Amino acid sequence: MQIIDMHTHSAYSGHGEGSIAQIVQRAEEIGLSTLAQTEHLVLPDGMDPLFETSMSMPTMQNYLAELRQLREELHERKSPLELVIGIEADWLDDRARELEQLCAPFEYVLGSVHFLDRRPIDDSRDLSVWDDYGHDGVWRRYFETWLDMVSAAGPITCFAHPDLPKKYGWWPSFDAHDYYLEMAHATARSGRMVEVNTAGLRKIAGEAYPGVELLREFCCAGVDCTVGSDAHSPQDLGFAIEKAYALMREAGYTKVAVARADGDRRYIAL
Repeated sequence: MQIIDMHTHSAYSGHGEGSIAQIVQRAEEIGLSTLAQTEHLVLPDGMDPLFETSMSMPTMQNYLAELRQLREELHERKSPLELVIGIEADWLDDRARELEQLCAPFEYVLGSVHFLDRRPIDDSRDLSVWDDYGHDGVWRRYFETWLDMVSAAGPITCFAHPDLPKKYGWWPSFDAHDYYLEMAHATARSGRMVEVNTAGLRKIAGEAYPGVELLREFCCAGVDCTVGSDAHSPQDLGFAIEKAYALMREAGYTKVAVARADGDRRYIAL
């Protein structure tokens, strides 16, 4: 069965490791059929002054140029690996127009929520938003912000890790099923994809993003689903992708969606 990885990072993202050349080499070694490189997009001024979790504008231009060169080299070598030029874009209030401009050069755009009130929910160096809102408050704000992202027009191709707040094992005390239904139907209306992200298996949460209950709602709503490791080093590339496929089957999916460089999608039977 074909193995893909549609969510990956390198040293370009500040907190990742390795070069994208090393990631492409690793992708060929493990036999990936499609790789989407998805570094973290430029953040607004002041949010990441040392570029520890994002790229600067000059760095992003270098990233684009290197990806294009690597793809040309793959083509010249007649490599079976398809390299998709992607980006992960953080959703923030009033950022829709900015995202249109910043994401224009990219073929595949992951939309994600990492910040509430422009403070991180998943960075152990600053968890003040959890102190201010409490566990349930963060979860509700996260779901509502994720729904705002999904409901907005824009360049996003696929929505990433829809239950990210569980990263540290902090779960809501309330029944979140109504949110799950709303998220699934909003994504279906948007015509865009969701991912199974295996990074949660490497975290305290101990399960992929999303869990099977939420993933089942995406499936029932008819949302296409792809998979990614959220690797931040070449060694993590392709991590637990077979487990992601198994989770998709458990949730009712019969095929995996794969974004192509030409903007279309292809499918792999599960």
